Amino acid sequence: MSESTPRLNLIQRAMQQANLRRATAEELPEIVEERREPTMELRERQETPAPPPIQAEGAAERREAPAPRRPVYPDAGAPSRAGQGLRLNLGKLREARMVTPDNRASVTYNEFRAIKRKLLPMTRDAATKATTKNVVMITSALAGEGKTYTALNLAIGLAAERNLEVILVDGDVVRASISEFFEGAPEEGLLDLLTGRRQQVDEVLKRCADLPNLHVMFSGRRDDSSPELLASARMAEVCSALSRRFRESVVVIDAPPVLATAEPAAMVTHVHHLIMVVAAGQVARHHVEEALAGVASCPSISLVFNKSPEWQRATPYPYYYNYADK
Repeated sequence: MSESTPRLNLIQRAMQQANLRRATAEELPEIVEERREPTMELRERQETPAPPPIQAEGAAERREAPAPRRPVYPDAGAPSRAGQGLRLNLGKLREARMVTPDNRASVTYNEFRAIKRKLLPMTRDAATKATTKNVVMITSALAGEGKTYTALNLAIGLAAERNLEVILVDGDVVRASISEFFEGAPEEGLLDLLTGRRQQVDEVLKRCADLPNLHVMFSGRRDDSSPELLASARMAEVCSALSRRFRESVVVIDAPPVLATAEPAAMVTHVHHLIMVVAAGQVARHHVEEALAGVASCPSISLVFNKSPEWQRATPYPYYYNYADK
């Protein structure tokens, strides 16, 4: 009898477990319903954001990876920043009798159209036809001969070309005047790049809303050492960066007069072409010769005769050499 007791206990316990399973099955919906509400501990775990997935071996780490440092001068093809409302001051341009995008039939526009047709082939490589010799400096012997007038008109005329980006740089940091013909011109520009206050070209290069192909770099905030900065190696780096900024582009630099400062003689070593503006009745022959001798290191020098007397050619397109006084 004593030996059968454990067996009965086992049977009894088996029956009790079967009854428990049956009762559990009947109450299962209610139990499941109660378990739908997560516990506080589970709720806290769900609210905790999951860590980022571990990447495969050899893949770059996503979490806390340091951002790659951008180069000082971005590669070609990188777009310049929007000018934050940078627009042409059409009223000022018309007052100065300059070219405007809405009046391409004017005499002045056609004159600069003829100049750009001669300039563009000079900027292209003979073998590849790419615009690699594309940095053009505009200067004059003396002040007031119309170099800024020529630089701005030429840049606007070039910007009308399709698939060609134009970069206009105000390199006359002592008597900067290009900003007068734009609305919303920023204070920062070339000098901020040369002094290191700005490290990248796209920080000071602005796109014109009226001419999307026109990008402008203004002179920037004045610096006492601006003459030395324009002659520095940093200026050479800037010119090189602007030259390759876009795949098809022309860089137009408005430089100081040659006989007024020493900067053009140093800057000319960084450019591919130089255009010397000569004002009729305003500069003597020896001034022009002396100025040309100061920039003789440039491999390509051209002259633009400005403020000449008017005359009319017997052609379907009458041309008048009546450039505005500057």
